[in-house]
Amino acid sequence: MSIDISVITPSLNMLSYLKRCHASVADQQGVTVEHIIMDGGSTDGTVEWLRENPQVIGVVQKDNGMYDAINKGLSLARGNIISYLNCDEQYLPGALSFVKKYMERHPEVDILFGDFLVVRPDGSLVCFRKGYPLRWFYIFSSYLYAFSCAMFFRRRLFDDGLRFNEQFKDIGDADFVVRALRSGYKAAYVRRYLAVFTMTGINKSASSEALLERKKWMSLAPLWIRILKWPLNWARLFEKLIHGSFWEKMPLQYAIYVSDDITKRKVFYAEKSSFRWRGR
Repeated sequence: MSIDISVITPSLNMLSYLKRCHASVADQQGVTVEHIIMDGGSTDGTVEWLRENPQVIGVVQKDNGMYDAINKGLSLARGNIISYLNCDEQYLPGALSFVKKYMERHPEVDILFGDFLVVRPDGSLVCFRKGYPLRWFYIFSSYLYAFSCAMFFRRRLFDDGLRFNEQFKDIGDADFVVRALRSGYKAAYVRRYLAVFTMTGINKSASSEALLERKKWMSLAPLWIRILKWPLNWARLFEKLIHGSFWEKMPLQYAIYVSDDITKRKVFYAEKSSFRWRGR
């Protein structure tokens, strides 16, 4: 059977969230999907859960961090489209079918990304995050504003030899996207909510180590980007403004898994929200 989308999830001692993550992959309609879970040796019951769920491709082995785990998962992926979804993230209903159809209609697109929601562990909305065109010099001068949970890659990137740089522990996704864009691969943005990101309090992208790593990585940027960092950021914010990424029509409805009962998504209605998240 041909696989449309391969979803890779790096895992370590997050079983409760992993179950929700997997449920959000498994209930996608209109698409053939495989879920590859690369576990680094969990001690919270994840290993046993993987054995009890043969519908997932579960691999348990020590790794050298998240990006090493993802790279190992890439060697197993059979899908025409590949993504990675962390344990504390979920796809929204219909997301993968939409991605499949979009990529079929736009064969020139190598990287597709959309909007996502940030939620609390109880599922309540923190903020919405809407995208705008992806430009590598914006990323180098600020941050990767296309979040990985709402990003999808055509297989040919990896067939061409691109991989995540395992020396990075927190910002390997930004480094990967910059290298892909500078190599000529084409990215496209769609105005649709594709995923949710849960603020668990242990998200690596918010850690002090991640901030330090990002600072060191930015020092590798071309000199002109370092000189023009602030003008580039103003240009980025202006582009975000003209694309309407600061506003959302409310109320906002979404459905996600919020407990160990993964038989049904819970529907939420947010009457008000904001784009603001950690000052980004």
